[in-house]
Amino acid sequence: MKFLEKAKALISDETVNDGTVNFLGDSISALLGDPVAAGKLVYSILRNPMTIRDQFFWSKFEMFLDGIDVSDKERADFCKRLTEDGTKRENPYRLIQAIDHTDTKNKIQYLINASRCLSNGFIEPSLYFRICHTITNSLEEDLLYLAKHVLEDSEYEYSYVVQALMNNGLVYQSVIDGNGEDRYKFTSLANDLDRFAISYDNVERYPNPEKRVKTKIKTQEQ
Repeated sequence: MKFLEKAKALISDETVNDGTVNFLGDSISALLGDPVAAGKLVYSILRNPMTIRDQFFWSKFEMFLDGIDVSDKERADFCKRLTEDGTKRENPYRLIQAIDHTDTKNKIQYLINASRCLSNGFIEPSLYFRICHTITNSLEEDLLYLAKHVLEDSEYEYSYVVQALMNNGLVYQSVIDGNGEDRYKFTSLANDLDRFAISYDNVERYPNPEKRVKTKIKTQEQ
């Protein structure tokens, strides 16, 4: 039984329907795998009217919880890596903020993809939160442009999209030209963002997303 199914099955339990709900605290606990806390959220949502903002958050949060629930092991690994180094409350709070600030379902899927990479050990927490921050602060149209062009290894002329990507650390100025023919290229963060979030589930594009990271780490150690 999946996590949210377990939570919904507890709705009739007294520990869930006693009326005490701390929305933020229970959201953090649900993120860390507590079905009782998730059940309290579900019960509260069913029994009480919600603002449009709360409805948006819950739809995104529910999609995220369901998306990372691939297996019990992967969910457990995700919770473990999210809270390592004494960050049991801080990192889940940061992730909930990212989910709350995300404005499209596609971007929630990108967060899910990055979270699965974290649980599988493909990326470290610092890169994970950098990716989450970039996703929430970028237009989806700009992220789709990145995914379309990032593997070309080309230089691009200035545009609104390039400026937006540069503002988020995804593009750098590769050529400074006195005649106004400046050129721009994608950064390594842009490649990581595409590999571990935007296009992670594209197995034809990235049949082994972990491979490049291990090679990079090995090179740094040498």
